[in-house]
Amino acid sequence: MAPRVLVVGAGALGTLYGAAMARAGADVQLLGRRAHAEAIEAAGGVTVEGFGPASHVALRAAWDAQAVEPAEIVIVMTKSHDTERALGTLDHVRAGVEVAVSFQNGVEKDALLVAWCGPEAVVGGMSMVGATLATPGVVRHTLAGTTYVGELTGERSARVKRLAGLLERGGMPVVTTDRIVSAEWSKLVHAAPTMTITALPRVPFHRALLDRSLASAYVESLREGAAVAAAAGVELDDWPGMFPVRTLAALSRAEAIAAVRERGRQMAAAGATDVRVSMLADIEAGRPLETGAVHGFLVRAAQRRGVDVPVTRAALDLFLALDAVRA
Repeated sequence: MAPRVLVVGAGALGTLYGAAMARAGADVQLLGRRAHAEAIEAAGGVTVEGFGPASHVALRAAWDAQAVEPAEIVIVMTKSHDTERALGTLDHVRAGVEVAVSFQNGVEKDALLVAWCGPEAVVGGMSMVGATLATPGVVRHTLAGTTYVGELTGERSARVKRLAGLLERGGMPVVTTDRIVSAEWSKLVHAAPTMTITALPRVPFHRALLDRSLASAYVESLREGAAVAAAAGVELDDWPGMFPVRTLAALSRAEAIAAVRERGRQMAAAGATDVRVSMLADIEAGRPLETGAVHGFLVRAAQRRGVDVPVTRAALDLFLALDAVRA
């Protein structure tokens, strides 16, 4: 019997993960915005573009949480500030959940899932994949990055292996790890400076990396995040498919800036010139920003541990001001 999968918060990235699971033979239902869900229902599935010819993937979608059916696997992909509200509408799903995983930004996401369905169901996850919604019902795969999954306890488990297998059969590169907390923190320490140098000046990722001033800001912010992780007892690493945050934090400032700019040159040479982070997409669309789960979390964690993070705090203040002005 095909596993039943529910993707909560099926925007661009959630839809892409749902399509991957459907390709692997799962019975997938998406919960997303009304226009997107209705377009998918009308077409009998979603169209996926990027990295080859466009393909139609059969799956179901709903915009009303009460129309959502129970599922054994729940993937949470809402914006971080919408997580508790979205999960609060799915009490009728909670009892049957065997695996719950979030590929959202930040590290607090796992605790929110534990509060919803209990620690026994929650698996850690981290994504370096990129996607955008071209139109309702059409998702464009923009960055073929790696997905990480693992037990939060560090154990090896059959359910993590099964989850990884589904994603891999659906075309998503996956790494299973017994150090998923390190992977999640490493992504967070990379995400904060990435959002700062791309979303505030509103430039694609490669252009921000190539700019000397923005590359410098990236390095300073990354070092602050690494200091917070160290104070929290988390060991960062150079995870495959992600920026080498451990190495960048250990290099001299000049060496780290040069390495960051070289990444920008490599992206440009490879044609990866359409990578736009989610924070930039939210700004351009006038949506609320995920400031609390990334910059906000790092600032709060730094305060608790006596770590000075002036660049991260300044970025947080600017994003909060931007949100307030637009509101």
